[in-house]
Amino acid sequence: MWGEDLFCKKRFSPHDLTMKLKRIVLAVLSAVIFVSTAGASPALREQLRELERQREAAGQRVSEAENILAGTEYEMSQIVIEMQALDQAIVDANEALEAIRHHLLLTEVRIADAEEDLESARTERDTQSEILRGRLRAMYEEGTVGLLEVLFQAESIADFFVRWEFVQVAAQFDRDLLAGLEASERRVEENLSELNRSRMLIRELEAEQEVAIVAIEHQLVERGIFFASLEEDAARHAEWLAVIEEEAHAVDIEFGIVRERVRAEEAEAARIRREEEERRRAEAARAREAERAAALSNLNSFSDFAWPLAISGTISSRFGNRADPFTRRTDFHTGIDVSAAGGTHIFAAEAGIVRFAGWGAGWGNWIIIDHADGYSTMYAHNTRNRVTAGQRVTRGQHIGDVGTTGRSTGNHLHFEIRLNGNHVDPLRYFSR
Repeated sequence: MWGEDLFCKKRFSPHDLTMKLKRIVLAVLSAVIFVSTAGASPALREQLRELERQREAAGQRVSEAENILAGTEYEMSQIVIEMQALDQAIVDANEALEAIRHHLLLTEVRIADAEEDLESARTERDTQSEILRGRLRAMYEEGTVGLLEVLFQAESIADFFVRWEFVQVAAQFDRDLLAGLEASERRVEENLSELNRSRMLIRELEAEQEVAIVAIEHQLVERGIFFASLEEDAARHAEWLAVIEEEAHAVDIEFGIVRERVRAEEAEAARIRREEEERRRAEAARAREAERAAALSNLNSFSDFAWPLAISGTISSRFGNRADPFTRRTDFHTGIDVSAAGGTHIFAAEAGIVRFAGWGAGWGNWIIIDHADGYSTMYAHNTRNRVTAGQRVTRGQHIGDVGTTGRSTGNHLHFEIRLNGNHVDPLRYFSR
């Protein structure tokens, strides 16, 4: 039978299935114990890969078993359709047989009627023939004298011809009547012969129909036997499918346990790596801050800053409240704006370490430099920055060029001084 090479025609009893499930449960418990005691992630990952291969193999077996079961069930459905068609064919054949037998019965009745008609025709023909023979015999015995006596007894010429015509008509009537009876007898005989031939043909059809019905019934029995064998195959395939589905489910459970353990270990390792990285970054930041503090502590204290541009320039906006050039609303200006041609060199107002050098949506290119004693300076709207974060600069070093980047109405330098993070008026710190 189709698929027996896979299943080897092994039939699983309920006891077999119970023992199989017990083995599966023991395997899962063993996997749980192994996972709970395994400590090395490489070993778990290798076990996970092996379980993945087992899952794929189990899935393939389940798919094959499902296909075989589906094929068997489809074949059963086709056999059912065939058996239904055979049942209907038997019904149709029996109806046709009944019609043939009914036609045969009508033919038998017509034959019986025809035989009666033939017997009546023969009786009438014999009777009429006997009358004719009697008349002829009397005429023969009396001879011509008797006929002449009839004729000569006529009282006139007219009566003679009447008597003569009567003799002629009577003789012709006898002949015509006998011929008609004989023709009627032949027609009845021919009809009876045709009916007998029809009866033979109908009986042959009846026999053939009976043979056809027996053949269909035999075919139906064969299909039924084959369907029963397919039912057994389907039951065996379903049992086997249930077993391998349980095995696949057990593998899925074990795979899920190991996968969660691997994920937990990987998450723990990632957490440790993150903490280590954060610790290294914190230590590096502390080291940089200590280095920055040490560098800043080495800078000389000062009482004023150097002018940040190569030219004097024009102060277009001072520190403090002003009308915003874009919104025309009063706001606080945190530095000073010094008008200068684009590209004019920008200098560091004092020695220090560059904290930031980059781009900001409002400031465009801008720079912040940390100095000693908690001071820092800011240079914004630059067309170009010429220093980078972390770089040490000296007083008066070229650090950028004047521009109009960011939120700006023209070429200028926005310059700020901050003391311990608080904005102060820059103009208080220039000695010029």
